[in-house]
Amino acid sequence: MTAKGEAWVVIPARRASTRLPEKLLLDESGRPLLAHTVACCLKSEQADRVVVATDDEDLAAIAEQEGAQAILTDSELASGSDRVWAAVEPRPEVARIANVQGDEPEIDPAAVDRLLQLLQEGAAVGTLAAPLPQAQISDPAAVKVVSDLQGRALYFSRAPIPYPRVNGGVSARLHVGLYAYRREALQSFAETPPSPLESTEGLEQLRFLEHGVPIQVLDWPQAFPGIDTRADYDAFLDRVRRQP
Repeated sequence: MTAKGEAWVVIPARRASTRLPEKLLLDESGRPLLAHTVACCLKSEQADRVVVATDDEDLAAIAEQEGAQAILTDSELASGSDRVWAAVEPRPEVARIANVQGDEPEIDPAAVDRLLQLLQEGAAVGTLAAPLPQAQISDPAAVKVVSDLQGRALYFSRAPIPYPRVNGGVSARLHVGLYAYRREALQSFAETPPSPLESTEGLEQLRFLEHGVPIQVLDWPQAFPGIDTRADYDAFLDRVRRQP
């Protein structure tokens, strides 16, 4: 079964941020952080449109200056996924949606394309996993994922899973927070209250699993360095300055 209709990349973008205030507006690279993310997404070959779903006029202006569409959404929405659904809900022509966080200025457009293609091949929800550095195994900020033999997610956790009781077994994998959804899967998510495991772990993707919606997990060579702290942003600036 293939998904008919448009494919959109939607970037949920809130102005407020806790650990790095107003990070999407930081422009020490010469461009706002959000502009870098938009520029990467515009390189997607699968997407019919790139949209920034935001609660802020300044962020909307940045999106439009970069060549994306801006859609203003309620500042009180609970999550990025809810903001994505708010952007596409009144547009029934949108059948496949990729959710790219606004603080991912080095997102690989090939990864976005692969997940959108995965939906075209029949998946309801898709995401990525990458090798997990040893130093992050016990880090609750590094979300881990385990999958079945067909690549479907069994569980996501902030805890170190799987537990390495036997040497040479399955290695832990890092969940990369890039998602793609079929419209009906995202609608079901948005219309369902937070689930028990989701609330316990603080991981919204568990809502899909608890309601029996399979998530296909693709291996990717490495994670994309998102920006959560000032140190993350400084490292990003260093990489930008070293580019030829």
